[in-house]
Amino acid sequence: MAERRYTVVFYGALLVAAVATYGVYRVLEATKASGKIKTRAVVIALADLPEGVSIDRAAIGTSQWPVQTIPSGAFESTDSVTGRVTRVPVFKGEPLVPGRLAPSGTGPGIEVKIAPGKRAMAVRINDVAGLGGLMQPNSRVDMLVTLREGVSRDGQVAKLFMENLRVLSVGSRVQRSAENDPINATTATLEVTPQEAEQIAVAMKQGSIQLVLRGYGDPDNVTTKGATSDDVLERLRDPRLVRVRSDTPAPPVKVATRSRPAAAAPVAKVLQPPPLKPDSSTVRVYRGGTVSQQKFEKPDSVPPRATP
Repeated sequence: MAERRYTVVFYGALLVAAVATYGVYRVLEATKASGKIKTRAVVIALADLPEGVSIDRAAIGTSQWPVQTIPSGAFESTDSVTGRVTRVPVFKGEPLVPGRLAPSGTGPGIEVKIAPGKRAMAVRINDVAGLGGLMQPNSRVDMLVTLREGVSRDGQVAKLFMENLRVLSVGSRVQRSAENDPINATTATLEVTPQEAEQIAVAMKQGSIQLVLRGYGDPDNVTTKGATSDDVLERLRDPRLVRVRSDTPAPPVKVATRSRPAAAAPVAKVLQPPPLKPDSSTVRVYRGGTVSQQKFEKPDSVPPRATP
């Protein structure tokens, strides 16, 4: 009877342990399922893709991304991206979205770099205007125009009249090299608005233009009053001279001559006798166990010296 009782207790304990173990397992599974992050396949770049190039299938792949971090419109299949042209640079590991790609059917070239509402305009440059080959695609430049002014058109004025223009290409180069080598070319293509293109055409016809390279990350515009021929001459002239207008002849400048003073007659040196020393007296001073001497001069003992 006792053995049967122990057997029932033993099997009851096993049943309770099994139920408890299953309950803990269900709780752990529920906790793991609630903490699991949902992911989805996203097309990413496997290598750096410059702008204006056709995307090859070997340069892209898929990766599982958390749903909360996937950019809006990200592609899920590589077939929908293969053959498309990049509109901006895409770096390795970045997801591909429609905003980084040109419209379907667009071929590779400089036209994919032009922003909506802008135009590409080529301007002639030389070694000076092209900054000695240091200007590169995607650089930012200001445009300086120099025109003749005045009725006689003998003076000139220079003014920065366009700022922060993007360089689309230098010659036939639309991308800068990895070594950032200088580009020697005779033309540069700038991204401008239609109104800016009209003004540049007039500036090139009436005068000369020069490109001024801007520093990286410097979007600020600077207001200048321009410089004229008089401003340049003003810096070259002596500031003590009177400013003269360019359309009037300059009056002759009188040069003042300084006369040399007459030589002074030699002055004879008069030898003076050495000064007389006044009489003096010495006084001993006793202070405790020490004895000191002090000397006092008699100024009245020296007779006045006769003036020659």
